[in-house]
Amino acid sequence: MELKRILARDTRAANEKAVALYGPDVLVISSSKVRGQTELIVAVDVAPLDAETAIAETFVPTEKTYVLSDKPVPDESPASFGQVLDDTIGRQKRQGKPAKASSSDGFVPAAQLKTQVAKEATVEPSHVAATDKVAAVAAIPTPALAVDTVAAEKLLAAQEERDKMRSREIVDMVREELAVLRKEFKLSQQMAWQGAGLSRNLHPLRNALQEAAIPVALRALLIDSIQSFEEVEPALEEIRRQLCHSMQQTHVSVTDTGIHVLAGPSGSGKSLMVARMAQQASVSLGSEQVAVISFSDQRAGAWNQTQLLSAQSGVDCFRATNITMLKLLLEEHGHRKCIVIDTPGVQMAERVAEIAGIAASAQFHVVVPADASQSLLRRLLSTQGIQWQSLMVSKLDEATQPWSLIQVLTEGHVGVSHVSRGERAGDCSRQLHAEELVGLALTQLTAYQIDSTQEDFRSTMAMASARISRLAAQHTGVTHEQA
Repeated sequence: MELKRILARDTRAANEKAVALYGPDVLVISSSKVRGQTELIVAVDVAPLDAETAIAETFVPTEKTYVLSDKPVPDESPASFGQVLDDTIGRQKRQGKPAKASSSDGFVPAAQLKTQVAKEATVEPSHVAATDKVAAVAAIPTPALAVDTVAAEKLLAAQEERDKMRSREIVDMVREELAVLRKEFKLSQQMAWQGAGLSRNLHPLRNALQEAAIPVALRALLIDSIQSFEEVEPALEEIRRQLCHSMQQTHVSVTDTGIHVLAGPSGSGKSLMVARMAQQASVSLGSEQVAVISFSDQRAGAWNQTQLLSAQSGVDCFRATNITMLKLLLEEHGHRKCIVIDTPGVQMAERVAEIAGIAASAQFHVVVPADASQSLLRRLLSTQGIQWQSLMVSKLDEATQPWSLIQVLTEGHVGVSHVSRGERAGDCSRQLHAEELVGLALTQLTAYQIDSTQEDFRSTMAMASARISRLAAQHTGVTHEQA
């Protein structure tokens, strides 16, 4: 349905206008006075879309033209989304950038060094005493200061570039999430009729399935599988059996030897998974045969965290800030039986491609949290140019809605090699138990179903109490009339 707003001089005129515009079956939502006129909010039926049209529908941007801050209005074409984003980030950084320190504070910018030296060189020797010459030479900044300033400017520029790339990736991720939610919402509207033929006892379970963060396709499959049941317990057992049966072939074995590259989004638990994988390899191969490499991770405190986690397992850790340094480390420590490489969450595809270019035998694994969204899983598993050997699931103990992960595992795109639980490095296993993941998902359904049942029971008791009170009042009234 769609809401429409009608303004008229009074209520009667507003109602007549609504009937004339939208027919006699128009639904009035609210009526109020606005600046001496009557405002009427009515609901109008919208023609429903079929499932194929809803799936095929894509987002169409508006024709609005954006103008960059420091450029004239373009005549040929409007500014793109990427240009507007870069311009906005640049303006915010320029506004928040502090003023440069003046020379009175003891700091001379690198751009002023040549000018200062040239001015002092133009002074005639006859007008400068010997002591003045010595003082002038001592006052000239050393080349080390210029080198440090240039290095600081390069570091600042690199940091700004990383922040810009991270901002762009976050915006793209949010847009993908909104697109998936929009499609899921439309499909849910089209399939609202599903489950109408279920037993009355299964209505709380159906409501729980509809309220949970379950993809539409998986929800339709689960509701269809319980059509023939009359009670909740057998229906839950059927759902559990079907999901466990669909995830039987989700495990994949990964050897400890070789080069293993772990990639994934920021905050997915890659560093802790690297430490756990290195600890397991050190138990079977020995700590001297295992090495951990942190590659191009510029986050504050990331290297310190890697050192601390590696020290707990007793393995050596190294840091590579670029692909050349990583290649040298791999050549130097090629005699080790197991090397685990930790990658950053920013520009994941680019970093993985660089590693694949220098290490053809490397095995790539993607790390995702157990409650990752459907769009995130689809985007990671469908990344072009990357062949994932396995999927590593983290934060299983923190997950509450692992339905998107369950759907991906039932499709059989990639198997699971490692699963982590808890905060300790030893809370890791090499096999995902389907019963555990399904039980974690169904626990939320059971809790919602109990709440719904209690609410229905309270509503039934309230209705029964009101009916008893009404019957008692009628009986009392009849008695008084007979007396």
